[in-house]
Amino acid sequence: MRYYITGTRRGLGAFITNLPELNTGANRIVDNLDDCDIFINCKHDGFSQVDLLYEAESKGKKVISIGSAASDWIHGHKDVYRYGVEKAALRNANDQLYYVGSDVTCINFGYFDSERSADIDHPKMSLSQCWDTIKWVIDHPNRVKEITVCA
Repeated sequence: MRYYITGTRRGLGAFITNLPELNTGANRIVDNLDDCDIFINCKHDGFSQVDLLYEAESKGKKVISIGSAASDWIHGHKDVYRYGVEKAALRNANDQLYYVGSDVTCINFGYFDSERSADIDHPKMSLSQCWDTIKWVIDHPNRVKEITVCA
């Protein structure tokens, strides 16, 4: 399998990129979307994950988008919660594409142990646990629309 992963400078994307199992034998990481079999849509940057999801789906790629449990928390905030809205948009785009038959999955993680959540005092999953969930989706014989996993 050939993987294209966004957000590889730090956090979950860097962890996945450095996995020995994705850098040996038939498995390898490629530098662009056109050359991959599986796209791991990891980097949050506004609504760009949504755009990349649509682009990858139009090329017939299997897509695993890293969403967030924060997409459940967009109502009831007294402050603007743009991150939650952006992740909710990703989740909704994934739903739309899944129901027209595309091989897309949105994994909504809670907090996991990364630089971005270093100052947050909540239970966190390890990056290895996050990878185990992603790998489960990759290896599953059926399409998986969505899963939410929190520590």
